[in-house]
Amino acid sequence: MKATACVALALLQVVTYIPSNSAKYIGGTASTIPEDVQGKLDTSDSNVLAFAWAKEGKTAAGTWRIAYSQVAGLSYGQHAGRRVGASAAVLASTGGLGAPALVPLLLVKKRRHYLTIEFLDDKGKKQGAIFLVGKKAIGTLLDDLEAKTGKKTQFEDEDARKAREK
Repeated sequence: MKATACVALALLQVVTYIPSNSAKYIGGTASTIPEDVQGKLDTSDSNVLAFAWAKEGKTAAGTWRIAYSQVAGLSYGQHAGRRVGASAAVLASTGGLGAPALVPLLLVKKRRHYLTIEFLDDKGKKQGAIFLVGKKAIGTLLDDLEAKTGKKTQFEDEDARKAREK
């Protein structure tokens, strides 16, 4: 029973994990991007933002592109949470003997960085795409998008604004 709980909690951590230089499409109206697919947001082209993903299970590899001139808005937000899943896994796997090790885990927050891109489709209708972006990629990505689209990032809350100013 303890081993099953430990494996389930470990899997939950893996499912929500994203490498620090990657991005994951969470959802939106960009119908050509499979939901929950992980890939890279690429701003190297001077005219087009691209999100490329590799073949994963039954999902074929692909690339979504949007011209910077079609971007109508950028939003950035963070969500912080305690490492409860990791703490519970340690507790379950050690039969309760690892409880002292849990205190540091519970004090550390993990932050998730969300980027929402509002854009106009070919018919001029507003659309949106939400990405979970790795912590090493978010700063440079926002700088590049602001420079290439001419749009200022809107912040979800004051914490997001403060984190961006660091």
